[in-house]
Amino acid sequence: MEYTPQRWSFLAKVAVVGGILLALFVAGYYTGYFRKDCEQDKKCFQEYVQKCKPAQVAVIRNNNAYLYWVGWQLGKTCEIKIKSLRVDAGAPPEFKNLEGKEMSCKVPKEELAATNFDNFDNLLQYCHGPLKEGLYEVIIQRMYSLVVSQLGDIVKEAKTVLKEV
Repeated sequence: MEYTPQRWSFLAKVAVVGGILLALFVAGYYTGYFRKDCEQDKKCFQEYVQKCKPAQVAVIRNNNAYLYWVGWQLGKTCEIKIKSLRVDAGAPPEFKNLEGKEMSCKVPKEELAATNFDNFDNLLQYCHGPLKEGLYEVIIQRMYSLVVSQLGDIVKEAKTVLKEV
């Protein structure tokens, strides 16, 4: 088959149209156009998570608002992203730093059915990002406060033990 200028013109048009369609698909994927909006229905989102299909849900937990979403996944893991939208006005000051932060969790697909997305304890081992770091900072601050508040009792007990020796 001989490639004439008309044939090259046709192939160029097919390539351009194919490129445009691919760009539209990629843009739709990244903007969430193909994502199922479960609104606030956690069961709907859990069904999509278990199949690792694109979906999103807004969750209110302890008067804090979070947005969870999943995109198309091709590997052995399913990426679930979590963003802290709003922290309750009455929350302790250290929680205010979490507002607007997000984390990405890559959960192995074989563990999706057993993973409850609404419980951070189930997800944190698979996550990374500013929200996870912020949560750990809050945990460390609270643990430090507990140790310091109990330090007086610990010192008294230590003195008592030392007097007995």
